[in-house]
Amino acid sequence: MSNSNNSPIDRVRIGRITAAIWKNASGEGKPFYSFTLQRSYEDQNGKWQSTDSFGLSDALVLAKVANLADTRIRKLLEADRAEANADDNLDEDVAA
Repeated sequence: MSNSNNSPIDRVRIGRITAAIWKNASGEGKPFYSFTLQRSYEDQNGKWQSTDSFGLSDALVLAKVANLADTRIRKLLEADRAEANADDNLDEDVAA
């Protein structure tokens, strides 16, 4: 995955399950989004770690976090479209 930067633009979390949302650009420069899922856990030494491996008990929370990520990404895409339309309208005003 090629991210435009090394940090997610947003995160959604329930308990120990987190979705990191990444903004990318297509070859034509159009934005698109992806997300990664992780589970946090405390290791034997008391240090917090993360993994992309999940157990059956994580399944429903994963689904809920994925749903939240989907909702957030759709809002980001809507905002991108509104911004692009505003830019197009501004370009038309300048050309007139």
